[in-house]
Amino acid sequence: MASLVSTSQQGPVPLQQQPDFMEVEVSLHCRGLKKMDLMSNSDPFCVVYLSDPAKQRQQQQQQRSGPALLNFNNSSRAVEIGRTEVVYDTQDPDFTATFKMQYHFEENQMLTVKVYDEDKKGSKNLNDHDYAGCATVSLGEVMGSNGNTTAKKVLGGNGNQGIVAIRAEEVTACQDQINLQLAGANLKNKDGWFGKSDPFVTVSRMNEDGTWSLVWKSEVVMDNLSPKFKPSVIQVQKLCNGDYQRPLKFEFLDWDSDGSHDHMGFCETNLASIIAGVGKPEGRMPVQYKNKTHGALVIMKADVSQVPTLTQFLSGGMQMSLMVAVDFTGSNGSPMVPGTLHYLDPRGFPNQYQSAIGTIGSILQEYDSDKKFPIWGFGARLNGVVNHCFQIGPEPEVQGVRGLLEAYRGVFAQGITMSGPTLFSSILASAKQRSEQLARSTPNQQSYSVLLILTDGIINDMKQTIDTLVEASDSPLSVIIVGVGSADFSAMEALDGDGGVLKSSKFKPAKRDIVQFVPFSKFAASPSRLAGETLAEIPHQVVQYMMSKKIKPMPAAPPPDYSTMVPPEEDTSTVQGSDTSAGKGDGAPQFFEVSIPPSATPGTQMSVKSPEGHDIAFIVPTGCPPGGIVRLQY
Repeated sequence: MASLVSTSQQGPVPLQQQPDFMEVEVSLHCRGLKKMDLMSNSDPFCVVYLSDPAKQRQQQQQQRSGPALLNFNNSSRAVEIGRTEVVYDTQDPDFTATFKMQYHFEENQMLTVKVYDEDKKGSKNLNDHDYAGCATVSLGEVMGSNGNTTAKKVLGGNGNQGIVAIRAEEVTACQDQINLQLAGANLKNKDGWFGKSDPFVTVSRMNEDGTWSLVWKSEVVMDNLSPKFKPSVIQVQKLCNGDYQRPLKFEFLDWDSDGSHDHMGFCETNLASIIAGVGKPEGRMPVQYKNKTHGALVIMKADVSQVPTLTQFLSGGMQMSLMVAVDFTGSNGSPMVPGTLHYLDPRGFPNQYQSAIGTIGSILQEYDSDKKFPIWGFGARLNGVVNHCFQIGPEPEVQGVRGLLEAYRGVFAQGITMSGPTLFSSILASAKQRSEQLARSTPNQQSYSVLLILTDGIINDMKQTIDTLVEASDSPLSVIIVGVGSADFSAMEALDGDGGVLKSSKFKPAKRDIVQFVPFSKFAASPSRLAGETLAEIPHQVVQYMMSKKIKPMPAAPPPDYSTMVPPEEDTSTVQGSDTSAGKGDGAPQFFEVSIPPSATPGTQMSVKSPEGHDIAFIVPTGCPPGGIVRLQY
């Protein structure tokens, strides 16, 4: 939820937090679809499905040959969100139907587009039509692509069936914010002869039925009948839902510690009148108390500006870069010993480090055009010397999540010795320097970096870490710390600015909050919740930094020519036990659902045919209810 931010008149006005999601509209365009009819062109239409990460349940996959069991709970199935119209007699349809959905930066939302050739006109039963194939893409990849458009191969029984271009646009909404400063003059005293009231002011907006809803309130000014309130940044959407003529009620109240605040009077106006009245007699509005005028509401400042969104920065070509740092201190234990945090299970089950890299990296990589990231280690002894920031892998950057995971596994063959202590300051300084270099090398500084630190222990250089974070708060950088294992992470919470502004050893305050700490154990059973908790603040932090530097979004890039689009090379890495699993071939997952007979119990081996007619063997997973649905990936 967005929260109101206030500051003193002399200090900077911080940016209002953005909503935790954006509404986007998705459109589809197909090119080069294979003919499904011998004597004529196809009559294509598409069905669009959207996964719901918040409802997905994590299942331990069984080690076996054959298909991967994705899930078996009805609530976790991808939901159909709509169908296009049928475009007759073409292999290159542009569909007019669009699909609105909430775009959550922090979630791995998967769109699946299934393409059909209409056979029975008007039928809603998909079995009455010829299935051509499907394409799957994360909504994050679409938003992070040039022009918010990406192309995917349509894969069916005979391989490539053409391509589908998926385009997303942010739904138009009011992005205005107002820097508002109010005052009162000669208000009604509610504290009798021997005291003065302690006023504050509230704002309510009128609903369609004539009732009022409270939308904002100021701080309290003690013992003053002519209070001057601090400037506050308020979203116009929150204040009046974007309607500048919508009636607003300003009410003065006398604060009481028991919550029984006394009414001091009110006035009714609208945002348009407030803006027009600044510095004029109309900006001094009479306050009514029991049908009499008692004082005035004074509009001291009402400056309206438009706040850009993360989507606008991405549409203009802003790049986000991921950096990963892994803790190799001795407290993690040997990777050869089962049960330790770095244990590399020969059956392929991921440890907590691998799960966190796969889950968070799979989302952030979609916003980087080349998907190349550095991965560093700290706390290990190399060539007899303890190193607190060393390169993992043979190259300074690795390719995608698969490269991150391969570099992580390969580091144990380098002959490192886990050591200590746990020091963050070197890693943070390197990330700060890299983020600034990337910004300087990008047109109009359209670059922002995210550092993911994975650690199991208490920080041993807390003072230096805080000092470095305070300095980095003025850089294009956010820091995500994921605590693995069961150590006491209470000291880590001090780095997260949710409890107050971080201050250096010299009492210098951070320019903004850039740190988010999450213990992995809290979300180990739900990768989507882990990603949501760690990434939820990133959109606000990006926009807040850009606004603080007066960096505006670049003009949105025009969508590319659908006819010439080539699907990008895809990362086919698989993290077992997380919801970042990719399919075979070019990475587009192939899956179907099977209803389990009531007589089949968990552990029963079954064989079914895939939509293409292949025999698929699988084992009914533990916990699958009788008559439940198993979703198979092959």
